[in-house]
Amino acid sequence: MNKLEFEIPFHQMSKSQQKIADFIVKSPERIPFYTEEDIATKTGVSIATVSRFWKSIGYDNLKSFKKYLQEIQHSTPARKMKHVLDKTEGEVVVQMITSATVNLEETAKRISRQAFDQAVEVLSVADKVYVHGPGSTSCLSDLLRFRLNRIGMEVRIMAQSGHELLESLVHAGPNDVVLFFGFVRKSPEATVILDQASESGYTTILVTDLLLSDMIDDSDIVLQVDRGDRDAFHSLVAPMTIVESLSISLAGHRGESAMEKLQQLHAMRKHYASLLPK
Repeated sequence: MNKLEFEIPFHQMSKSQQKIADFIVKSPERIPFYTEEDIATKTGVSIATVSRFWKSIGYDNLKSFKKYLQEIQHSTPARKMKHVLDKTEGEVVVQMITSATVNLEETAKRISRQAFDQAVEVLSVADKVYVHGPGSTSCLSDLLRFRLNRIGMEVRIMAQSGHELLESLVHAGPNDVVLFFGFVRKSPEATVILDQASESGYTTILVTDLLLSDMIDDSDIVLQVDRGDRDAFHSLVAPMTIVESLSISLAGHRGESAMEKLQQLHAMRKHYASLLPK
């Protein structure tokens, strides 16, 4: 199931609305089979509250929300690509730049400055930084490692999936940070990362475009980005900008030690220029 989109953020909902939204996010595959009475019973709210809920999140009623769930269930990569090609009408580069600009503007509204500063603080003092980037986000993991290694920080890329993830996670401890990208849904790997955090004591940083997810509640720090509408071609421009922003901020935060590593790199490049040309 692709990500669920609501017109109001989870933290702005009433307690009753949060109960309904949380139930929907955790059980989207069951909603098509439920009546409003079923949902009311499951969430412990009144049927009237359930009936009012749909308009508050941008839908006329339960029937229209079920139709939305059916649409996103069949939103395949091919459909997304066709959608963006139809929309661009040949002006691909112009449309993509425009879309990226919108993603960045929305990200600027979503991201918490306090959360970002907190992420910089904990990353700066971490013994090791473990990064989990499944699928297309693996390029973000590589970029973060490249940038942070340059300023003397130890970054370890974790396996994308399966039990090999545990080979890295077993070494993460109280003085470490695990940063992971969580788009679309809560993966089994994300579940393990968050579950093990309580046992090992490491700090978790989640980069996500989800507005509703128990990953958000369970993570220590959340950096929210925008990647476009559900049927759009999901761009990595915004999360990549967050990675670059973290890298620059960390270089400034670590001060002289970061600058020394960069100067040392420059000196080594100059010394070995004849053997290892650029």
